[in-house]
Amino acid sequence: MSILKKKKISDPEQSFTAQRRLLLGPNSSFYIQEAYNTLRTNIRFAIPGEGCKRLCLTSGLASEGKSTTILNLAISFAETGSKVLLIDGDMRRPSQARLLIEKASPGLSNILAGLCDVEEAIRKGVRPNLDVLFAGEVPPNPLELLGNARMKQLIDTMSEHYDYILVDTPPVSIVSDACEVANVTDGVLFLVRQNETEKDAVIRGVKQLELSNSRLLGFVLNGIIDEGGKGYKYRYRYRYRYKYRSKYAYVATNKKSSSAKSEAANSNKTKGGK
Repeated sequence: MSILKKKKISDPEQSFTAQRRLLLGPNSSFYIQEAYNTLRTNIRFAIPGEGCKRLCLTSGLASEGKSTTILNLAISFAETGSKVLLIDGDMRRPSQARLLIEKASPGLSNILAGLCDVEEAIRKGVRPNLDVLFAGEVPPNPLELLGNARMKQLIDTMSEHYDYILVDTPPVSIVSDACEVANVTDGVLFLVRQNETEKDAVIRGVKQLELSNSRLLGFVLNGIIDEGGKGYKYRYRYRYRYKYRSKYAYVATNKKSSSAKSEAANSNKTKGGK
């Protein structure tokens, strides 16, 4: 008689609970705080001049720590006394509302669709000096909304009230939303995760940005482990292929994990050595 094992279903909320522990705060380690201080300084040099600095963050694939990184960066800028607006521009798979345990709607999609005013949607004082515009209701046409003239008008209007505007966008190797946002901001940062980001995904993403004449400000290396093994790292499996579940949601299809491949390689070496 065969016994069927129950398939373990991952709880998305557990993932967000783990990510919340990585948000900058009084108990954050000195090394993590300094990493964001360095990134903050580099951005200031990358976007010189007076006035509001506007940028977006993208990645090659999903689950590489992009949303947590840009939220921490927004907190880091806000800690200097600068007025910061964080926009969740990933209307396909929004994360910021769940990270901050807030209601996602009304938000960006509602504004771009003409369903509400900006003042109704922006959440004031989520953190000191930090306001957030969440993604809003998940629309069937996020790319079209981001390419709408209302998006540029929104960024230009908000630039009169904030020192920094940071936009979280979907992975550019999967969808081109980041290109639309990059063209109404001062440029885009590309997040790369150590030992996990697929090289081809970065190449595809950079080419996509170049084709859309987007300004690539630089790369952010995430998930670094120091030589002594002390550091921080999200625990995500390596994603290889993606498919669309619906018109506006993307999900990962996992192949064999990198650890399993490593074990197989070691096994083959052992056999060869006998």
